[in-house]
Amino acid sequence: MDSEPIIRDLVLANIVPSLTSSTETCVQLVESDKRPFGHEIVNTRNDIVSDPQDLVNLARQIETCDAFVRANVSNRLQVIVNQMNYLRQEAQRTLMKARRDDELNHCACNLVRRPGQTYYQYERQSGQKYMSIMHPQDWLSNSKSSGCPHRFLGAYRLEYDNSWTRQPTDFDDGLDDPLDELKQQKANDVKQNQKMIEFLIKS
Repeated sequence: MDSEPIIRDLVLANIVPSLTSSTETCVQLVESDKRPFGHEIVNTRNDIVSDPQDLVNLARQIETCDAFVRANVSNRLQVIVNQMNYLRQEAQRTLMKARRDDELNHCACNLVRRPGQTYYQYERQSGQKYMSIMHPQDWLSNSKSSGCPHRFLGAYRLEYDNSWTRQPTDFDDGLDDPLDELKQQKANDVKQNQKMIEFLIKS
């Protein structure tokens, strides 16, 4: 979203001056009164503009003020546009997470899910998705198993508000991450490691 359409609408509504106005700058002077408060002015020479260049300087000053006004309006509108884009992205992210959480809540599962527990989602060849407490590594640790028989979709922790939080594993390569949860967690882990290193260095 750009601020130019908004500025164009404001120009059409005569709220802000046009950026491409071809009209000449009009200089308005204070009305002159030959008899202020009923008294005759003795010397009227000081009552008129003696130098024509003064009008040119006034016109330039007005043009400069107009340019600053337009620039300030454009900058403030751009800030509002950026905020609107951020809010739109957050709204889309919230809706995507709500759909994901609803899908996980209705996913097949043969046990009572408890908040704070991490569950692992798999998909059978039939297309059915189900939740399990078995980590993909648990399949490999079984000597009678050659690995997980179903496709691993991701690990999720059930929160106390019945929402789900994506958890990183060593089996996440190639998995979808539409909400960028794994990237954010990796970035947070990097920041925490940097803070820990700085703390150890200072101590």
